[in-house]
Amino acid sequence: MNPDRATLNFLNSFPEEARKRGERLQKDGAVTQIFGNHLFIQGRVEDETGVFRTSLRLQGNRWFGSCTAEDEVIAAACQYATMMERMHRGEDLPESPNEFDDTPVLDIIEEKLGRELDDKEADFVSKIEKRYRRYVIEGELHDHDMVRITPRWEITTYEPLELWPMPPGDILEFWNYLAYAFYKKKLPYPEFMNVITDLAHVQKKMADWEQERDVASWYDRIEQVNERPPQDPPVEVAFRLVATINEARLEVKEGANGLWTQIREKNEIERLVQMHHQAALRMDASSQVLWEHFLAYYRDQNEITFDFDVEEACRFMNRVFRQPALKGYLVNLDEREFKVVTEALKWVCEDDPYDPNSFALQLVTDSGENVSHSVRMLPGRKELYQSD
Repeated sequence: MNPDRATLNFLNSFPEEARKRGERLQKDGAVTQIFGNHLFIQGRVEDETGVFRTSLRLQGNRWFGSCTAEDEVIAAACQYATMMERMHRGEDLPESPNEFDDTPVLDIIEEKLGRELDDKEADFVSKIEKRYRRYVIEGELHDHDMVRITPRWEITTYEPLELWPMPPGDILEFWNYLAYAFYKKKLPYPEFMNVITDLAHVQKKMADWEQERDVASWYDRIEQVNERPPQDPPVEVAFRLVATINEARLEVKEGANGLWTQIREKNEIERLVQMHHQAALRMDASSQVLWEHFLAYYRDQNEITFDFDVEEACRFMNRVFRQPALKGYLVNLDEREFKVVTEALKWVCEDDPYDPNSFALQLVTDSGENVSHSVRMLPGRKELYQSD
C-alpha cells in the first residue's frame, strides 16, 4: 500500500529514535492486533516494556494518534508501528477485532462443530464479539458487561474487573478467560462453546496469577499491621445519671480509682464517641445501656443536660427508670440510688376548709398517706412520679 500525503506527514512527525523503534516493532510482529477503517484504526502493540493500545484517527487531511504508554518515545514508536502495520496489510485490514488469524470466530466454531450455528447460538457468539470489541476499544470490562452475556452474573462493583494476568491478545483468549470466570462462579455457558474452550490451559495460567495476588494481598495486610503505631491500652469507664427534681446530668468515671465528673461539653461527648468507635472504652453492661440511651437522646435533641421543664427529657427518665439493668446507676445528689416502687400513687379531691367553693387536689400513696414532698411527673404509656 502506497502512503498518501496524510500518512507520510504522520510518519515523518515522529523523532528518529521513535521511527527506528517503531520500524523494529512492526518488523518483529509486535503489532499483535489491528482493526479499523480508512478513518479510524486501533492497535495492540507488545513492546518489551509492556502491552499498549494505540488509536489513530484521520481528521480532514491529518492523522492524530494516541497510545496508552506513558513514555513519550515508546508511545510514539507504538503509533508509528501501528501505522506501518496498516500500510503493510492494506486491503486486508479487518474492520473489527473479532477474528483469529483473519478468520471470524463464528467460522472457526462452525468448522470445529461441522455444522452451522442456529440463531440462539449465533446470538451468543455475537454477544461475545460485542463485549470483546468494547474491551478492545475501552481497555476495560465490567460486571454490567458480563450481565449482558449471562443475566445470572452478579453485579458487585462498578470498577473494572480483573479476569486475566495479561490482556487477552485475541477473541479466543478473551473467551477462554470469560469461560474460566463463569466456571469459578459456577455459572453455565452454552455447550457448543467448548470447541474453542481450553479450561485446563487457562486454569494453569490463572492459578499462578491468583496465588501471586493472594501472596501480595497477605503481604499488604501484614505490612499494615506492622506499620500500625502502638495502641494505648483501653480505658475502663463507668456512667451514671445524677438527677434532681429539676434536671439530670450524665457523669463519667475513667479508671477504677477515678472520680465522677459531669459531662458538660459536647466535645467531651465526641471524644468518648470516637474512643467508643475505636473499641478503646471498656464498660460494664449497665453503663453500656445508659450510654446508648444518652447518645440517642443527645443526637435527637442536641442537648447534654436533661431539663425536666422539657417533656422529652421527662420521657427519657421514664424510659431509663424502667430499665432493670440501670438499678444503682440512677442516683440523686446524695449519691443514693432511686428506688422504683410498684405501689401506684393517686390523686384525691378534698374540700377546701377555707373556701367552700373550692376543692384541693392531693397526691396520696396507695395506703392513703399524703405525698408531702415535691414530685415530677414523667410521661409515658404509664406515668411515673419522680420525687426528691
